[in-house]
Amino acid sequence: MRDTDVIRLAQQTFLAMKNPWNSVEKVYPQAICAARRREKVHYVGVKNTAAIPVKLLGTLREEGYELHTLDRCSVNGRAVDMALQNPLTGRPMTGSSSGTAINVFLGINDLGIGTDGGGSVLAPAMSLQCCGFISPLLEAEHMKKYEKKSTDGLCFTPSLGFIARDLEVLGEAVKLGLGMCLCEEEDLEEKGDIVVICSDSLREKVQDCLGGPERSGICPAEGGAKHAGIRLETRKFPPLDSEREPLITFLREHLPMCDVVISHEKRIDVDGLGDSILGHFDRETRASQAKSGKQFIRVANMAGATALCIPDGSLAGGFVLMCQSEPGKIRKLFETARRFPVIKDELLERYFRNMDAYFPCGVLEAELYGG
Repeated sequence: MRDTDVIRLAQQTFLAMKNPWNSVEKVYPQAICAARRREKVHYVGVKNTAAIPVKLLGTLREEGYELHTLDRCSVNGRAVDMALQNPLTGRPMTGSSSGTAINVFLGINDLGIGTDGGGSVLAPAMSLQCCGFISPLLEAEHMKKYEKKSTDGLCFTPSLGFIARDLEVLGEAVKLGLGMCLCEEEDLEEKGDIVVICSDSLREKVQDCLGGPERSGICPAEGGAKHAGIRLETRKFPPLDSEREPLITFLREHLPMCDVVISHEKRIDVDGLGDSILGHFDRETRASQAKSGKQFIRVANMAGATALCIPDGSLAGGFVLMCQSEPGKIRKLFETARRFPVIKDELLERYFRNMDAYFPCGVLEAELYGG
């Protein structure tokens, strides 16, 4: 491993130990020892919950994903973490995999592992312009032990999920976590158009993000006429600020009819807090909860879907891509996601992931080291 890569890993540990946003429970500095035996190492943060299986960590470690931090999370799986602050918005951090998302965003870790019952991986990832992935296929037997009831009375089994700044890192973790089933030809469906469903109002935006008809194969005509690549169809979506049940029903009805359903979700926990504890009091608090921007990310897991969120460059917003939890459709989910433009915000990179911002040189250091 190059000296610059080793320095980068050391800096990630220094930042974790400084813990500027109180998002780290414990640091494992010995993770840097992996640099002796590998050309490439990715640091991993894990939500502080017993639901994360050691088996999954072992699988990832074999390919250079080293446990680096134990991350703070919201108490009792709450949808907002009143003890942590979103570094971007200054609002209470979206939960429950709150610290895990913060530590990936800051660059402390390259990959985060959390659990998602009603948006607890996807929502914090999106609130910090990171990519997120969940699937009930990840350690399915293990996760059956953690069935629970949401604060609004819905029974569900949480899914494991990943958070990363880069779709490529996320995709590699998904392949490892799913046992390479995405690459086995016998598990893949016949090649053909990827059938994508979105709302009427979202059609033009999806076409633009996928590069237009020439690049993506999307047909701009009404009715979704077939072209090589992606066939985009529209449906009437339920009110996106509605209760969970209509959204769950919509997904269960439409996911079997297509390869991918896409929604666009904006300003997560910026204009309101999507928290059912706050929302249960009265009409006014429910209205505030509805302004949280959380839509299908609240129900993807409850509908048994596999879901992937990718940022769109706006504040705490992006696209949510959902599919049936089948290897062939998950492959098409990633094929679709890779056609979206890669968002790189250089200002965020300089402001939040620049070590000089956290370890500035004083007068003495400047004289000694020429800083």
